[in-house]
Amino acid sequence: MTEVEFIKFYRDRNNLKSIKEAKEKIDLFWSALLKALDEDGKVILKNWGVFEKKEVKSRKVVLPQMKEAVIIDAKEKIRFKAGKGLRNVINGADVDE
Repeated sequence: MTEVEFIKFYRDRNNLKSIKEAKEKIDLFWSALLKALDEDGKVILKNWGVFEKKEVKSRKVVLPQMKEAVIIDAKEKIRFKAGKGLRNVINGADVDE
């Protein structure tokens, strides 16, 4: 599913008037999530999953086209681990179990 298909799905599911309104609501969710991650480093959504910031160490990578080693700087990445409720929904099991 592409981003546009997801926005249309969200619009239809929530009976919104326009794609623009649906996109604004989705963007609002992501901006709030990213701001919370900046402040706390971890966001837990019960029965859905955990978003957390992880530090990735710097490492040495060899580029095959140039045949030289390049050092990639340390950075932070966002990691998502699905919760039990979300896994059950995706796998078709009952949510109440």
